[in-house]
Amino acid sequence: MPAYPPGPADPLARALDAAVAGKPAALHALLARGSHLPGTRANSSLADAFAEACRSRGGAADRTALALSQLSPDEAPRATALEFLPVCGILALGARAAADERVRARFLVELHARADDLRFRVRDAVIVALARIGASSGDALLGQVASWMDGYFQAAAVLRALGTDEWRGRLRDTALVVARLDEAFVLVRDAPRAAARWPGYKALVEALGDVPGALAASLGVPIMDMLERWSAVSDPVLRRAIESVLRSPKLAARLGAEAARVGKALAASQPAPRNPDHDVGPTRDRSRSRRRSK
Repeated sequence: MPAYPPGPADPLARALDAAVAGKPAALHALLARGSHLPGTRANSSLADAFAEACRSRGGAADRTALALSQLSPDEAPRATALEFLPVCGILALGARAAADERVRARFLVELHARADDLRFRVRDAVIVALARIGASSGDALLGQVASWMDGYFQAAAVLRALGTDEWRGRLRDTALVVARLDEAFVLVRDAPRAAARWPGYKALVEALGDVPGALAASLGVPIMDMLERWSAVSDPVLRRAIESVLRSPKLAARLGAEAARVGKALAASQPAPRNPDHDVGPTRDRSRSRRRSK
């Protein structure tokens, strides 16, 4: 996160101090005005500056950051400038949780609650916040997010954060990384048929097709062993996810032989095609047309 030196002459610092004192209107207006929304990209520099300003004030700004993060879709509709406010609040919670272990558990609960928000920018902010906490806490965060792995969007957020350079570079406990990946695979494998239409399920499947490749490039063989173990799965969705991982250019460059091993296992477990000689085609149910014997 870029350094931000708040000072008395800075408009953001003055607005934040007023919000901390119970007058948030100026802060809301400043953030909305500088949000670059509605538009294709929100003003990440301003969001980071706000997060750093909150971090520098410690617990004094926590209530302000929490209030912003908890703004509902009715209060801060998506595709409007107001959507930027909960994004800023979430990033501020991430900055504080990364800097102060004492508030980490409480703020992770708040991030968990926002991970399946209807607004994609809010969900994306959760991933960024998690990655920054992971950059500070490393393996410790892996245990703290275990409870996230029973929800589709939440599990996808954990995987996406794990795949960032910030958190991935601090990972050392490969067993815990594999545990979180296993839980994500199980969540998809055991999903009901209706889940295929759910956005969270789709987000998790996409993450499973992307993130393990980046993790394997950093952590090596243990991740490939996990993929080989899952290559026996019959679920075509998960099989396609593994195939997507194996197409990662990073794997070809660094773990080509390991990728070939997993690919061979995946091919060996491929169900045999039906024998066309035994396929008699659709049959007609004659039960209703049978005449009763007299």
